[in-house]
Amino acid sequence: MKTIWRNTILSWLAGLVACVVIGLIVGQLLGVLLLYVLGSLYWQLYQLYQFHNWLRYSGRAAPPEASGIWGDVFDAVYRLQKKQRKSKRRMRQALTRIESSTTALKEGVIMADNQGNLEWWNNSAGHFLGLIRHTDRGQIITNIVRNPDFFRYFSQKRFGEPLIIKSPAKDGVYLEIQTTLYDKNDHLIFVRDVTRLHLLEQMRKDFVANASHELKTPLTVIKGYLETLDMFRDSLPSSMQKGIVNMSEQSERMEQLIEDLLLLSRLESNDKREENQWHKISNIINSITNAMGPILKDSHSLSLHIPEEAHLYGSYKELYSAFSNLIVNAIKYSPDGGAITVKWESSEFNGVFSVQDSGIGIDPRYIPRLTERFFRVDKGRGSKTGGTGLGLAIVKHVLLHHEAKLQIRSQPGFGSTFSCHFPANRIRNDAVTAAIAITTDESNESPSD
Repeated sequence: MKTIWRNTILSWLAGLVACVVIGLIVGQLLGVLLLYVLGSLYWQLYQLYQFHNWLRYSGRAAPPEASGIWGDVFDAVYRLQKKQRKSKRRMRQALTRIESSTTALKEGVIMADNQGNLEWWNNSAGHFLGLIRHTDRGQIITNIVRNPDFFRYFSQKRFGEPLIIKSPAKDGVYLEIQTTLYDKNDHLIFVRDVTRLHLLEQMRKDFVANASHELKTPLTVIKGYLETLDMFRDSLPSSMQKGIVNMSEQSERMEQLIEDLLLLSRLESNDKREENQWHKISNIINSITNAMGPILKDSHSLSLHIPEEAHLYGSYKELYSAFSNLIVNAIKYSPDGGAITVKWESSEFNGVFSVQDSGIGIDPRYIPRLTERFFRVDKGRGSKTGGTGLGLAIVKHVLLHHEAKLQIRSQPGFGSTFSCHFPANRIRNDAVTAAIAITTDESNESPSD
């Protein structure tokens, strides 16, 4: 490059010197220099014109013949063009392979922008959701998939867990939808056919519900005879007295297990759900603490921090069951002298009900599995504490019904904190509500009043 520039400058200076000599000879120095400058300018403009035409109209043709600095510019641009064409060809081949591979997937793949407008999808996604390329491209996905659960899932960005819905285009097909955000909050949506898994899960739920219901009748008969025998326990031998006591305890435990299984089945199936209403949280907690007198030992310290004006929108029975399970667990897994704190905190964004204990704590590796049915960190503690292993599973499903999430923080030897996070639309502060109502009434009063 330096050599070309040096040769160009030397050539221009040589021409300039020749013009000066010729101008002195003919006695027209300025005229000859003006002609030389105009000729040089014309040459540069001509080369620029050739360069422009080549870039605009020649396509892949070789550059025009040129010398000096312009010849080097033509060659450099031509080399860049060839390199760019190779890169574009490689990218096109890679994109074609990606598109071909995603098209061949049995799982549906959808790309949407940060507003949810559809940009691209493979054949499986179109088959599952009934998407039509020439009409649905650019449409908002919630306008195409008209499902209330999907609308809440997508609009509220609940992408932590997959969503299962019925296919809007295929009868009897259940789809699992999982969404990942990328780039500028664009959406990459995966759709999978989980009809078989859904049917198996439904069979399991039906079996548990039916088996639990059928077990209630024989258990009731057994308890009835045990209660009859208990009336004559003093007249029986001591060995039989101990057996009756043990059988009574185990029948009570089995009855509690069946009740929990039936409750969990109802929560999973959404059958016979109580209508949601506004409930005073302090009333729910007071009812729980009054009912748990037998297990609330004098050696435990229970502190309640529940504002009187705090209200929660939901099912009383379900909220009672969830909160009581958390409080009972804290009591059962705390040693004598342990402190248990029940607290409600709220902000403009959410409300948090938390139960903190000073118990044995939980190893962090077990925390993700705590809401599984019958899961226990210590397999031997079930018979000691009298629990069924279904408490946290019930809590999880109750919170799902109330658009809430369960957060667990724990460390072995330092206790645990179980927090239920409710959305802002389900919490209410009566003091604020009353103030708003008074203000509204005053503004509506007429001067004559």
